[in-house]
Order: sequence, then C-alpha cells, then structure tokens
Amino acid sequence: MKNRIRWWILPLAVSLCQTGPAAQPQRVTGSAPFEVELPRQNGRKVSVAEFGASPDASPRQNAEAFDRALEKVRRTKASVLEIPRGVYRIGAERPSDLLFTDLEDLSVEGDGAELVFGRHAAGKHENYIFFQRCRRVRLSGVTLDWDWADFPLFAIARVAEVNREKAEVILERVHGAIPDAEPLLFGVNREWNPAIGNRSRNEGYTFPAPDRILSRTKTAPDRISVRYKESHDMERVKVGQQIQLSFKPEHGWPSAIGVHDCRHLTFDGITIYSAPYIAVNSLATDYFQIVGSRIEPRPGADRVLSTYGGMEIHQVRGHFRLENCHVEGIGDDNLHLSNHYLGGGLTRIDDRTVYANYLQQWSSKDLLYRGARMQLRDAQFRPRGWSSEIAEYAYEFNVHKSANAHRVKIRFRDPLPADLREDDKLWNEDMFTGNYVIRGNVFRGGLCHALYLGLSNGLVENNRFTNFAYPPLVVNTVLRWDRWFIGNPVSNVIIRGNILTDNNTAQRDPASLFVGAGYDRAPSNYLPVEEPVVRDILIEENRVENSACAAFALFSAENVTVRNNLFLDSNTRPTVQKNYRGMGNVFILRSKEVELTGNRLENRKPCHERGIYTDPFSREGVRMENNRGFDPAEKRD
Repeated sequence: MKNRIRWWILPLAVSLCQTGPAAQPQRVTGSAPFEVELPRQNGRKVSVAEFGASPDASPRQNAEAFDRALEKVRRTKASVLEIPRGVYRIGAERPSDLLFTDLEDLSVEGDGAELVFGRHAAGKHENYIFFQRCRRVRLSGVTLDWDWADFPLFAIARVAEVNREKAEVILERVHGAIPDAEPLLFGVNREWNPAIGNRSRNEGYTFPAPDRILSRTKTAPDRISVRYKESHDMERVKVGQQIQLSFKPEHGWPSAIGVHDCRHLTFDGITIYSAPYIAVNSLATDYFQIVGSRIEPRPGADRVLSTYGGMEIHQVRGHFRLENCHVEGIGDDNLHLSNHYLGGGLTRIDDRTVYANYLQQWSSKDLLYRGARMQLRDAQFRPRGWSSEIAEYAYEFNVHKSANAHRVKIRFRDPLPADLREDDKLWNEDMFTGNYVIRGNVFRGGLCHALYLGLSNGLVENNRFTNFAYPPLVVNTVLRWDRWFIGNPVSNVIIRGNILTDNNTAQRDPASLFVGAGYDRAPSNYLPVEEPVVRDILIEENRVENSACAAFALFSAENVTVRNNLFLDSNTRPTVQKNYRGMGNVFILRSKEVELTGNRLENRKPCHERGIYTDPFSREGVRMENNRGFDPAEKRD
C-alpha cells in the first residue's frame, strides 16, 4: 500500500496552456438559509441577585445562588435570567460549576457581568457552564475567565541552563507565571518563536514524550527544572530556546462552556478570556449560533494564550453559524466543525455483528443509536455498496492500550458483506447533512489550524486568518494519525472572499488553503485516497498571502472550481515534506472535473517553487485558463 501511495504523488508539472475536457457545470449552493429561533418572551424575569449572588459572595455562595435562581426560572417559567453587572467568583465541587439543563425559552442576560472560575479542591471539573437538553436559550453580555492569581494556565519560558551530566534543563519564565502546585501538571506544550509570536519549524524547544521525562519541578518563582531519564534526549536543546507551557489543575481540565443535545442555542456578545481546555465544547447540538463574540487573552494582562482549544462542534446534523466573532491566541484549532466515523478497525463476530475498535467515546457515542443507518466504505473511502440500520450496540471500555481505548459491538439488521475487511470504515448516513455559515470573523495567532471543517453544505466567507502555525483553512475527510476519524464525505461548500496572511509558520502540509480527503500519517504526512470523496466545491476571490508552503492544494475531489483567487508570496520557505517537493504554488492530486480560471500569482519575495501541478490521476476534465504568474521558475534548493 505504501509503495502505491508514493507513486501516486510523484510531481508532474502541467503547463498553463494545457487544457483538458471541459468540467461539468458547477451546482454549488453552499449553506441553505436557516434561522436559529430566539427565546419566546413572556415578561417574567428572575435575577441571580435575589438569591444572594454578589461580587462580595464566595464562589460556593454564588454557585448556590445561581442554582436557586434557575430553580425559580423553571418553577415560574420566567423568560429572562438577569446577572447584574459585576465580577462574580463561582465554584461548585461538581463536574460543571453552573448547570443549565432542560430549559426552554430563556434569555440569560449579563449586562457586562464577569464570571470567574477556579480550580476544584476535589472531584472532577469539566466545564464552567454546561448547557444540556435546552431549547431556545440565549446567553448574552457575559465574560468568562479563570482565576489566574490562584492558578496560572499558560506561560512562555526560555531555556536558561542545560546540564547534560545531570540530564537537566532549567526553564526561566518569560511571560505568564508558574503555578504553586504539587504535583506540577502539564498539558500540551509547544515550541515557541518569539520573533513571530508563534511556532515555527526548527525554532524553540518542546518536551519529549512524557515517558522520557523523570521529573518537572518548580524550583523558584520563575524557574522549572526538567530532569530527563536519558541525556541523549537533550541533544537538540540549546540555551535561549523558548517553549509555550500549559498547566493542568489537579482535579480537572475544564472547558469554559460545554453543550450537549440542545436545539436553537444562541451565544451573542459573550467574551471568553481563558479556560484550561476548550472555549466552547459542543456535541449533538443543532441550530446553534455564536455571533458577535470574542475568545482572546485578557487585554492588558501578561497572557499569550486564552484557551488550549477554541470551538469543538461535533456530531451535528447541521445549522451552525459563527459570524462577526474575534478568536485569538488559541493553542489548538480555533474551530473544529465535523462529524466522525468508525475507522479504527472492524472485526467480524458473525454475519450481522462486528466490533468497531480503537474508539474514543466522546467522538463516537452520538453516532450510535438504534436505527442509525451505517454505510460501509473501504480503505480508499470507496462505498462498498452496503448499508444497514443498527439493531443493537454496546460499548466495551478500555479494551486497547492506547488513547483510543474502547470498542463497540454493533449488530445490524442486514447481513454484512462476506468479504468484510478489517480496514473498512463505517459512516453514519443520517449525518451526511450539515448546514453552516462561517462569515465575517477574525482569526489570529493560533498554534494549529483556524478552521478544520468536515461537514457538507457550508459557506465560508469574508473571514481573515493571520499568523497560524498550521494551514488555517482546511476542508477535509481524513483518518488522522491513526487516532481520529474526522469528517463526513464533504460536498457543496463555498469558500469565498477570505484573506489568509502569514500562515503555516510550522510548515505543515499540504497548503495554507486545503480541500481534500485522505490519510494524515503522524506526525504530518497527508496522502490522498483513490475515491474523490470531496465533491462540489467553489473556491473564489480569496487572497492567500505569505504562505510558507503552497498556497492551495486539492486532494481526492470532484467537480471543483477555483477561480479569481490571488496568491501572493507562497512557497517562501523550502518544502519540508518530500512528497510535495516540486509541486509548486498550487497542486492537485487524485481529482477530476476541476476548473482553475482567472487565478493570479505574485511573488515579491524569493519563491522556492512555482507553477500549477497535477499528478497523473488528475487529467480527467481538468481545465486551466487565464491563470497568470504561474510559469515554472528555476528550481531552488
């Protein structure tokens, strides 16, 4: 299999004057109009102040006051919950500090109120606020933050000393603070380049795998000692290198807002300054919109990051809107909008029953229910021509020794194919929907992707993406790192009028703007599949500027129009991933019925590769006309 994939992507330059058969007419409509219903008003109001919530109250007192206010809301069916302006410290020793469950037609109005949360003394901590089974609920005018004075979440440190005899590295704080906590627990830590305020390849310092570390200890207010088990793990460590640190509270890694099984939910004019984990973590929620809101480090504070992750929106049937928001300083993806599939390996039990292996429960639990119609596809994502409804299913936990530790036993109503293979995949056909608008947002300074989209029927329009370590705009169906099974077969998406500037600083393949399907092998090695999984895409009038790697790439796709886009200064650094060397500014692999018209390339900086490239499998119906500036230039090593 590896050998076959390698020769698929041997680069083949295509002259701009070469023209294939005309592509089929585009019928790409993007998102269909939809409205998220707002709460119905009845004039009845409840204030948390009535029950003792106050800036002077203790965190527990405020949590109890919110609980009593919500109980009155349920009892009286009030349509407004008021939070008067002020700073409220809130904490309850339960997974979610504030619980908004089984509510209907409620506006939670903050009027600029700030809610500050902190670490728990004991017990699991999952969310500041949790919305579950709510219908027509709106949250507005509130700011959410973490108590950094008690426990700082993120810092930037530099390598101050390297002692190879002791296998020790001393880190010294540059920004932020180091918690006074035992044990000193770390989250995800990444290399840091202060010159760009982000990650970049071969700059900075990062820890090796946890099993290679002996200890990490705070030795002074601004210093951490990192002891390695073996000194050879320190070969690349140098004094002066910098690292982004994240710290984990002992009793949980909470998100700011958790959401599950809600309908017609609106977040309007909210601000999230920080949370240890995700800003908004949502599962199985439809008709959900986040508008006019901000996720960013608190202005004026000594903070570089706001949250580890931005918005994780999964297992939806559609109707999501992100509009006129500002998202900045996120350690992982800003918005990951996708459904998942079962791709970890199938084991036949009998003619109707299989084990689906290597699963994480959070990414699979809402895909599975009685009556769900599951479609079988092979390792190349080709439909096997078989689907059936789930008759019964049951999880078996911690079967495997991996991050994907679980498996699920599924019995179908119809017989399985006789030639079922272990590497076949199962998609939930009920979730081949999607309907979303991502428009007018500003995404800035992220350590991974800005948008990572695996859903059909979308409009991505008039957004700005600046200074991202990875490709900022990705639309794909992917098996990533043999751990994550991301995206439905994507179709009917418009990507229009976006501006992407100074991105892919860590030089992750394939390109700053990427549409496609395939396998992303760890740590980063994206390979296409034979099936054109992604279909009916329109990419027009975007501007991609100062991209370290290629500006645009297309994998395993059909019926795609790329027109009137401007690519400025792409391939400004030598291509790192050998699979893509020599493929230029724009490349197309394993795709058909593709039209590239009216696109323009300008290079004001040294350009290491130029041209539009396709592989030998992308000749069917590929048409290129009126593209300017892509004539192949002299190759530079």
